[in-house]
Amino acid sequence: MTKTPQPRKAGKRAARLSEQDAADVPVRDTPLNFKVSAEFRRDFKTFAAQNNMKLYELLYESFAALKSKHAV
Repeated sequence: MTKTPQPRKAGKRAARLSEQDAADVPVRDTPLNFKVSAEFRRDFKTFAAQNNMKLYELLYESFAALKSKHAV
C-alpha cells in the first residue's frame, strides 16, 4: 500500500505573508546567489537589523533607489 502525501499546513511564514498587502511583498521564488566580502556581509546584515528590515527588503529597496537615480 502506498501512502498518500498529506497536504502541508500553512506555516508561520505563510500566515505572516497572508496578513500583509500582496503589493508590498515581492514574490520570492528564485534564489540569487553571489559572493561578497565578509565585511560587506556584516555591514549589510547590521544595517538591515538596525532598520528592522529583512535582507531581501534591503536589497529590493537599494536596487530601486539605484534604478531611480540612474533612470534615463
